[in-house]
Amino acid sequence: MYLDIKRLNLEYIQWEFKNKDGRNADDLRFGQYMHNKYIVEGVDVFYIESAENVYYKLLNTLVENEERAQQNG
Repeated sequence: MYLDIKRLNLEYIQWEFKNKDGRNADDLRFGQYMHNKYIVEGVDVFYIESAENVYYKLLNTLVENEERAQQNG
């Protein structure tokens, strides 16, 4: 499944509400969870410990990908 900014925001809010900056019930970090669930080109967040760092790295990549797509028409 491809990730967009709206989905990222929803996933992050849900994660923070349930797990804070830790792991979920399956012992996954947010980066592992997002890596397994979504396809995001140009970024690897699997090994990042902080949910907040994963969120911002994915957000920056999604914004850059959108800008690039708009420039290419």
